[in-house]
Amino acid sequence: MNKHVKRIPIYAVILVMALFLVVWGVSSLKCELLTHEYSDDFELAYQDNTMITDVKWFKVLNCDGNTAEVYYVSDACGNVLEFVNQNGSWVETRWRTVWSKSGSASDVVWPYWRQCFFTGL
Repeated sequence: MNKHVKRIPIYAVILVMALFLVVWGVSSLKCELLTHEYSDDFELAYQDNTMITDVKWFKVLNCDGNTAEVYYVSDACGNVLEFVNQNGSWVETRWRTVWSKSGSASDVVWPYWRQCFFTGL
């Protein structure tokens, strides 16, 4: 082994992993709180989009009262819908499929990055 090759100390690896887990945990908690707060608003909001069916669960990624991003997951795909609040009603403004078992979509949604590797979780 070359004497000049420096190894990464184990504490640095542990620190990076711990930092990742903290950031992921805080992001997940934020989504859980937003989902709880806005669940009545967005539980069925996807139904205006006729391309999205059989939603198993959803999470509110961001919501400031005027705009929102919601992640809807079925067994076959995951979709992020963006909404704007118009006179007290949420209206879909954008839709993107982020992952699909049968298509070419393979994006990652933070903090639900697992779907990129383990679809349907």
